[in-house]
Amino acid sequence: MMVRCLFIFFLIGVSCKKESIPDPEASVLMGPLNNDNCSTAVRISDQRSQVNFSWQEAIHTDEYELVVRDILTNIDQKKETIRLFTSIILERGKQYSWWVNTKSEQSETITKSEVWTFYLEGQPKSSNFPYPAKLISPVNNSQVSLVDGKLTLRWETDDLDNDIESYDLYLGTEPDGLSLVAENLASVSVSATLSPDKYYYWRVATKDEEGNVSKSPIGVFRTSP
Repeated sequence: MMVRCLFIFFLIGVSCKKESIPDPEASVLMGPLNNDNCSTAVRISDQRSQVNFSWQEAIHTDEYELVVRDILTNIDQKKETIRLFTSIILERGKQYSWWVNTKSEQSETITKSEVWTFYLEGQPKSSNFPYPAKLISPVNNSQVSLVDGKLTLRWETDDLDNDIESYDLYLGTEPDGLSLVAENLASVSVSATLSPDKYYYWRVATKDEEGNVSKSPIGVFRTSP
């Protein structure tokens, strides 16, 4: 009798055990390609073009949310879909970043893909915008040690016209409160004096000889205590 009761309690415990709900996986972006000039965009007018976006299927996902950000203004456009592609009409002559959030009806978790950037060409000009700088060091979301209270920040960039003139560095402890701490830099690195045990956010503006300016995505790192 005792054995039978224990067996019944075991079955009840197993049947009441809550199944784990898998989170949606991150989607893999396909196009526009990272750092592309988006030449496949469909011209709507002199000011706007339709840009087609696509990505790969992510498992445990019921819905995709495309987010396209104007890098200069930080204004987002969002579009939800169950398909693996969609399009958005954007202003020409601007840099954009984009990513896809994956969502599931069974989970509250929203998973973000990689972030890619592209430049949507405007009216033909005598010069091209430089590509947004790629932040190299410190690595995004890393913890770093200071040397005598200082840290060297490094980045790299490219320009179709090879006429990059200088760089401006923006730095701060809040992503919405970056300050210009160094301007008209001739090299792709700079030493900054920082405080220990703090989160820092940074971005680099690249300027060319024609006055064109592009800004990198915002990076973040933490200094060791």
